[in-house]
Amino acid sequence: MKDLNLGMFKPYDIRTKIEKLSQENLKRLSEAVAIYYKTILKAPAVVIGRDARLYAPMVVESLCYELRRAGLDVFLNPLPISTCQFYYSCMKHPEFGGIMVTASHNPGSYIGLKLMAPKLFPLADGCGPEGGIAKIREIYLSEESIIEEEKGECKTINYLDDFISYSIKLAGLEENSLKGMKILIEFLNGSAGTEITTAFQRLGAQVESMHLVPNGLFPYGDPNPIIESSIAPAREEMKNGDYDIGFCFDGDGDRLDLMYKNGKQIVPGLNMAIIASKLMDIYNGEKKEFYADVKAIPTSLVEIAKSGARIHIIRNGHSFIKAKLRENCDKGYFACEEESAHYYMNFPYDINDRSKGYAAIENTLFFALVTAKAYKENPEQYKKALDLVDNLYREREWPLHCEAAPEKMPEIMDRVEARMVELGATIIKDMDDGSDLDATLMRFNLPSEFDKTTNLDNTIWAQVAQRISRSEDAMCRWEVVSNSKEECERLNNEVKQITDEYVRANLAKY
Repeated sequence: MKDLNLGMFKPYDIRTKIEKLSQENLKRLSEAVAIYYKTILKAPAVVIGRDARLYAPMVVESLCYELRRAGLDVFLNPLPISTCQFYYSCMKHPEFGGIMVTASHNPGSYIGLKLMAPKLFPLADGCGPEGGIAKIREIYLSEESIIEEEKGECKTINYLDDFISYSIKLAGLEENSLKGMKILIEFLNGSAGTEITTAFQRLGAQVESMHLVPNGLFPYGDPNPIIESSIAPAREEMKNGDYDIGFCFDGDGDRLDLMYKNGKQIVPGLNMAIIASKLMDIYNGEKKEFYADVKAIPTSLVEIAKSGARIHIIRNGHSFIKAKLRENCDKGYFACEEESAHYYMNFPYDINDRSKGYAAIENTLFFALVTAKAYKENPEQYKKALDLVDNLYREREWPLHCEAAPEKMPEIMDRVEARMVELGATIIKDMDDGSDLDATLMRFNLPSEFDKTTNLDNTIWAQVAQRISRSEDAMCRWEVVSNSKEECERLNNEVKQITDEYVRANLAKY
């Protein structure tokens, strides 16, 4: 029986190693996507973008062919662009569907699709008309064929200048607003370099861009700013180059990691705490509800709450987060951050006319600009953030690969949770609206909710987050954070004592 590679249908997107995507399966997938967009979404056209991956052009060509054969027009930017610029392109055509060909931060051997319905509604497994990706998978399995109509057109688009101008204006900046700043930007050979570098240079900043040229070979390491070996050269350059701040982007430019002048990371939540008031000002104070992901560091939550934002814990997953932000926009929800360095917001379609509505998307260019603006206005607040980071002890999210025995993953996680309960943890598994967190949050000496009055001074606290990865196959993940080095190490070792058993039995590996 031929391998249909059903594992590529992930909860939040479609993603696979390219070696598992045969030409036959690629055609079958492209046809299933075209049928879904034509018959289920009834989209009149589809916006397509792609990142720098070597196999992205092949996938784009296949999608264009099948979509046009189904009678749909294609609005294509054939150049490597960021996922954020792709979202902006969709904002210019909100009545169309959208497909971004990317595998985000994954190694160059991966390829994938991020899918949008009209009105920039994210498609995921169980999210979207008739189940979203689940329906595409069903069509893929059925071998349903396209009913050919008059062939659609392929029109080229390029909204680079518009995207930069929109982001600068929304950030409240003007030409030369950042003059005098010296900024390092690491692109890891991804696809965001042109838009980011151009914008900062337009604003007068002195920019040093590392690995600016898109290169799907990713010769200097996986395009993931969480991987220390990938960003170590940037850290070293920060220490030696007398920069104000530094940014690191992932392969498709939708992750934004921030470095202080000494090369240390300022965690996303603490950066969000600094810029949250500026974001709320965009809505004239009418939106104050904020989502923080399940791994959000408690110190960050305390600082965000001080800005006046009301905090709600949300599960991981870009499609789920965007869907929730969109769903609750009218209830005052304005933004979200993930500790993986994703930033989300309800962006106005028209800055000057909010009656046209909002799109829940990512725009790292905007967030980088707002961050630089905040630093220039008050660099001391970033020194304070660094001091807070220096008092954190963190085992950044680490994986356990369970391909040899994926059926063991629930058992492993149940054992970890039981052990944490024995040690006194409070367990959180649901969002405050009753939705499943799709993860387990285990807290020690921490409140269940954070507000302006929350104070963690003189308290030894810790937090353990565990989840099954939804973007990689058969992988469990843990992250431990505390304001005590001993407590962080102790709890991480407690997890490792359990996972080590499965590694020694050759049922898993690190």
